[in-house]
Amino acid sequence: MQEVVDSGSLSFVIIDGSTVQEPGATETTYRLHIAIDLISLTLRQVEVSTDKIGESLDHYVLESGDVVLIDRGYNQPRSLVPFIDRGGDIVLRYNAHSMNLYALDDHGKLIKIDWETRLQGLGKQAGAIPVYLCHNNKRIACTVHAVPLPAEKAAQARRKAKLRAQNKGRTAQEKTLYLSEWVLILTSVPVELLSTETAAALYRVRWQVELVIKRLKSLLAINQLRARKDSQLAELYLQGKLLYAVVTEKIAQRCFTKALTKMDGPRALTPWRLYKTIAEDIKSGLNACFPKQERFQRDYLKSVSERPRKRSLQSLPEPVLGMIRQCRELGVSRV
Repeated sequence: MQEVVDSGSLSFVIIDGSTVQEPGATETTYRLHIAIDLISLTLRQVEVSTDKIGESLDHYVLESGDVVLIDRGYNQPRSLVPFIDRGGDIVLRYNAHSMNLYALDDHGKLIKIDWETRLQGLGKQAGAIPVYLCHNNKRIACTVHAVPLPAEKAAQARRKAKLRAQNKGRTAQEKTLYLSEWVLILTSVPVELLSTETAAALYRVRWQVELVIKRLKSLLAINQLRARKDSQLAELYLQGKLLYAVVTEKIAQRCFTKALTKMDGPRALTPWRLYKTIAEDIKSGLNACFPKQERFQRDYLKSVSERPRKRSLQSLPEPVLGMIRQCRELGVSRV
């Protein structure tokens, strides 16, 4: 599902992913790849894939002039470089452990950056570091904005890094612990337009996509699948949920244009209660359209029935049913 956006104009897009589970599953069944407009906080594109396909910019229809805000899962030169080369820009939470960046030495040769050494040179001060992002024969000039965490958050980050290593049966290296004390933001936007302070502030609003995903899950239960993986019903269910989300959003935009404030000005409300009310109205309309043909009624009732489980729904035991039958025969039953 995608909405066509005119090219050639600046547009901030937040990209993230979410998961869907089939009944009884504890792991991912399908993935949702979601892009929202940063200003209006509306859905721009949603794609569904299997659990085997990970995060990548390749899932999205992006235009020249788009500036995407993305997290550590998108540290992939093979998708970042072509996108930037087409005229897009990135604001990415850089993970020094999963993607190499380069600088030029005194002889003009590209060398891999040692981030522990490079950050130590900043002396616990924020700074902008020129880098090159490379893939195949392409190299793109970018900037890493390095922001040290406050002491309390740095200590918390070190503890989390140690815990992650312990869960994998390893001991966290000192280099890993040191890097955990920094927020590194890789961007292709020139430093003259995007300072370190502004880059950090811009990346913090990426949280809005998490709220959109939470709203989809809470109001529309989009992450709860009532069909088995790879079945036609599962695909229909997912696409129907996404259509539900789009219809809810479009009704809100059409009926409450003045009430829906945008991110580029003062905000009076979140869409939460508004979307909830609209979603309930849509549900009422769907229930009012209960299918009149018997063959469709059976399919409908099957789709809303309880999922298979070990313990069946309780019903009257046979002795009680026998008593009711006897009372009916005697003409003393109103059941």
